[in-house]
Amino acid sequence: MLLSSRADAITSASSVLALPDYATASWVKKENLHPGDGAWLHGHLAGDGTLDGYANVTSAALGETVHFFVSTTSPTIVAKVYRMGYYQGLGARRVATRTGIKGSLHPTPAPDQYGTVDCHWPVTFSLDIDATFPPGQYLVRLENTRNQYRFIPFMVRDDDSIATFVYMSSVTTWQAYNTWGGFSLYRETSGPNGTITTNANRAVRVSFNRPYSVQFANGAADFIGNEFPLLFLAERLGLDMTYWTDIDLDRRGNRLSRHKALLSLGHDEYYSPAMRNAVTSAVKRGLNVAFFGANFIYRKVRFETGANGVDRLMINYRSTADPISATNPSLATVNWSQYPSDLPESTFSGSIYGGADGAGSLVVADSASWLWRGAGLRDGSVLPAALGGEFNHFNPQVQNPANVQIFGHSPVGGGVGDITYVAEKSQGGVFCSGTGYWIYRLSNAPKMNGGWVPRAVPGVTAPITTATKNILALFAHGPAGNIMPSVANTARFY
Repeated sequence: MLLSSRADAITSASSVLALPDYATASWVKKENLHPGDGAWLHGHLAGDGTLDGYANVTSAALGETVHFFVSTTSPTIVAKVYRMGYYQGLGARRVATRTGIKGSLHPTPAPDQYGTVDCHWPVTFSLDIDATFPPGQYLVRLENTRNQYRFIPFMVRDDDSIATFVYMSSVTTWQAYNTWGGFSLYRETSGPNGTITTNANRAVRVSFNRPYSVQFANGAADFIGNEFPLLFLAERLGLDMTYWTDIDLDRRGNRLSRHKALLSLGHDEYYSPAMRNAVTSAVKRGLNVAFFGANFIYRKVRFETGANGVDRLMINYRSTADPISATNPSLATVNWSQYPSDLPESTFSGSIYGGADGAGSLVVADSASWLWRGAGLRDGSVLPAALGGEFNHFNPQVQNPANVQIFGHSPVGGGVGDITYVAEKSQGGVFCSGTGYWIYRLSNAPKMNGGWVPRAVPGVTAPITTATKNILALFAHGPAGNIMPSVANTARFY
């Protein structure tokens, strides 16, 4: 049942749902008219240990300075700074270049008793964030004298923004998987930059004061494959967005109330209590949230102050062996679904982690729903090999909201993957893609040396893109529970 005239306005036609005018921004459209630079992904990768760098922050605001720390065998380096977007389909614009930067080689620190590899290198160069750097996702491309390159990512945010959408990059999960220096939150590595896995130990604390591994998209981490295709689409549409990392969610989550929708990108696994509380409380107040990935809000973490400031060290024991369990069990870094937290992600989303073997074809369900409007699909339509990576599903045996709606119910390697939606009256909607490949399937796989930008996958990209546009349009209109409440249909599948 539709609850407002606004609902009639966005659902009366059979075509793709329409964005309201305020959901696009003239500055984004003008920004993407600047000439793009397709050279950002051309060239040869720098070898292990020859060109590594990191920034002192994951995001910076106008008026702040970002410091970069680089270790290199090259006597000098060049830093080319790219803002990522659409830019005539080239994916990036070069906004600044620093040449003649003196290079120095710095040691890789030995891990401490927590497996933490924490660099304390001297500053190599800095960028003052002024009007030259409009809000957005940036990659610094470091180049040595052999024309080899490596990336350093950072975000420029606008702390005064009241944009429709919050685009949130999942840097806590990036860092959890980062093997640079020999340890991640998953394993110890015996080869350079994680090439040989021993699985003997793992870190329980990791640092943001270190580069991302060369094996991790040449230092760009999870951005290029798991996030960039959505950014490319959003900036092509000219969406009114503000740009956060999930560290900003931890520190500034109260500002979610300024916006209508939070866009969680491809792999958003690691959440502190402040992060989760910010999301769940904002949904109750009317914020819409789209999880364009699987395995979200699964691992519980906390942060500590380190070199370069707060939230630079991330702790995750995954058990009550966490020493804080004895004094403050509410902060124990177990999985969110485990004691003493006992708060699976399904409690507010109707979707829970199913496993890592999520490969399969997407099988459409509830094709008459708003999600598939304009996609030309019917119940049982199959999108070949659209699913992959980790997966989520509806599980009737765990705590769920009462009105979970399923839009896709697909056999995958590890069981069944579900696309779910929850929207209760007066609250925000929560969309869960149920697959780690949703954003990935907005395009072909990235090719690091091929000058890659998103290209269509026949039979898959078009309907996934249509569904994504429908999500963006509905969520831009405000609390989805007042416009398009979810209609429980799980009994058809479970």
